[in-house]
Amino acid sequence: MNDFILRDITPKNLSGYVARQLCIYFPDDRIISADTIAPYMNRALERTHLCFAGIEKKKFRDGAQIMFNYLHPDHYAMFLYLLSNTVSRLDRQNPLAFRLFYLNKVLHGLDAYHDTELPEIFQFMHPIGSILGQATYGNYLSIHQGCTIGCDEHGAFPVIGDHVVLYAGASVIGRSHIGDNVVVSANTMILNYDVPPDTMVLSNQQLEFRDNTRHVLERRFK
Repeated sequence: MNDFILRDITPKNLSGYVARQLCIYFPDDRIISADTIAPYMNRALERTHLCFAGIEKKKFRDGAQIMFNYLHPDHYAMFLYLLSNTVSRLDRQNPLAFRLFYLNKVLHGLDAYHDTELPEIFQFMHPIGSILGQATYGNYLSIHQGCTIGCDEHGAFPVIGDHVVLYAGASVIGRSHIGDNVVVSANTMILNYDVPPDTMVLSNQQLEFRDNTRHVLERRFK
């Protein structure tokens, strides 16, 4: 990773930084130290390097080199997901994986559970308010704020192809299959629907009303 720059921090100090944040936000009796984080740090940074290397945006570069800035919230949200997922892959029962997921949620308003398998190359653009469930994700995924990828009421999750962009407020729910090279416009809902490749999906602004055949209490509260 000779082309990878950690801006103003070392891997060892980054382990300590994450550990202190966990202790601040979750001040229970479980002691988290740099040594707790360290066994997972190198692998998480390797995955961060691989992910960032696939993104050509200027904010992921320092000249010709790939850059991770722990004080850039998009960078840090991506890193915390990768760190939590790295812990989960190696030891799914380790409560550290959940704590790192929860820290990401507290700091960035991002709900991407530690055992959700995002692709090798993905990009968060202001991910606050986004929920990324356990769908099948293709490579080169770009997520903006307020997006939802989740299951329907029967527990079915979408399949997302390669090279997919979800702009702010877009949702892909249920038995939906999104083809390769698809752009989903802001505030667009795709529910149990297949989208062909090489498509831009535009939001329908016309309201449609149907009978609600299942009461809200039954749907979500019982």
